[in-house]
Amino acid sequence: MITNVPLQTIILNLEEQITRASNQFSHWEDFREQAYEPSWVIEATFLQLLAALEYLGMPELRNAGYLEYKELATKKGFSQAKADQDGESYSVVLGRISCYLAALKGLLPGDKHTTVTKDLLDIIRNVIYVIANPDVFPEVPQNERDVHIRIESILKCVFPDLKHEPSLSKQIKNFEPDTGIPSLETLIEYKFLYRIEDVPTIADQLLADTRGYFSKDWVRFVYVIYETNRFRTENDWNQLMREAGVPINTTVVVLNGEPRLTARTSSRKKTQLKQESPTSL
Repeated sequence: MITNVPLQTIILNLEEQITRASNQFSHWEDFREQAYEPSWVIEATFLQLLAALEYLGMPELRNAGYLEYKELATKKGFSQAKADQDGESYSVVLGRISCYLAALKGLLPGDKHTTVTKDLLDIIRNVIYVIANPDVFPEVPQNERDVHIRIESILKCVFPDLKHEPSLSKQIKNFEPDTGIPSLETLIEYKFLYRIEDVPTIADQLLADTRGYFSKDWVRFVYVIYETNRFRTENDWNQLMREAGVPINTTVVVLNGEPRLTARTSSRKKTQLKQESPTSL
């Protein structure tokens, strides 16, 4: 028997299931591939809600939800859709489930609750002290690959199931994730920003990647932007994502790095290191 599951965990699990179902619903609406017909996953989400309400000892709310579930099951209406004011389709049933979820969230303390990815995000934010440390690496990161390999080598120590450039079950044009962590159902993409002129390009890449990808296996996305100068804050990037309609399961982390070494600077540094090295016997 399951015991002592915190409300916060129940809510987080339900949010993840709603995200998974919503992704599958959107994919079905766009491509109508039979393998992605969303009825079953939306029904499973509703059942998870009912199980949560029963576990939490909320009989009235659970009964109200069950009546809705029973009607949908009778009419086979789990995949019903409507169009919003912009003409975009949305799942009516997932909207109702989200309404119940909002009621449960109202029971949480006012403090911002921890998410499953908090530890991952904290680790990524703190790796800047390692990947740009001259005592660890001869040079600060010079390109996207440097950032990718250095961060990934650290994450591998914490998440042994980490996958380097994981293959996707359904390939998406121009989208190749750099890192995947199956235990967190999280994909990570790295960006190297060293010119203010490249900010719009990076923004377009982030939005294109997020909108173009769907998977049953990956439900969270983290974009790590290593900038060599202070171009945009982390809040700026995340606000851009929200304003563009990107779901909250996508997060941008900004690492404030150091300017790239020019050829002249690199040569001078190598000379300095050579002068400081012990004389050979």
